[in-house]
Amino acid sequence: MAKKNAAQLTLFQETVYEYLVLLSPGEEIIEAVDGLKQLLHEQIGLEPYNRNSIAHLSLFKAEGVADAPVVKLVKKAAAGLQPFTVRLCGHEVLKHGNASRTLCLKLEDPEPVTALMAALDPRPEQKPAYRQTSILDKPKRPRKAIHPHVTIARNIAVADFDRITDFTPFDLHAEWVCDKITILRRVAGSTGHFSPCKVVGLTPQGATPIAE
Repeated sequence: MAKKNAAQLTLFQETVYEYLVLLSPGEEIIEAVDGLKQLLHEQIGLEPYNRNSIAHLSLFKAEGVADAPVVKLVKKAAAGLQPFTVRLCGHEVLKHGNASRTLCLKLEDPEPVTALMAALDPRPEQKPAYRQTSILDKPKRPRKAIHPHVTIARNIAVADFDRITDFTPFDLHAEWVCDKITILRRVAGSTGHFSPCKVVGLTPQGATPIAE
């Protein structure tokens, strides 16, 4: 059997992209969260990925070789969804076992966001397993439990997190009208910044969302 030409195979490889679907607040809130990041950095020091990330509300992540399927998914989830208000109501802490913590801003009414996240990823939420599984069970990939938030800093080592003595300065209360869903992308496996891909507007019921 003739050997395959590895160089020829490489010639036809397609670029795989990592897509990030999110809600983006206005500049005023972005600047306010940047101020919280700077304050936290002065207290405990933050890694560049925490200092440089722009405030947003993550909805969904996916990988693919073309934009069209992701845009189609977002437009379907947004169909008939009218603009709504996102209200931030102070800080909260997410625990990741005994290793790290995430400091973030909680939502006063997360229901519109959780509904949108569920529409983008309709798999059942991950639940604790109470029965013994068998090798005959079909593998399932449940999605993580939905908990929308705006991150100030993630994966903070517990030893560093315990140095924060006053959380009052991080109790940001603000709101913005969400009237669009933003899609960003970068080459899968890279650590660079995400670049703009598409924006899907939220429209009144019965209208068709427009992708910019």
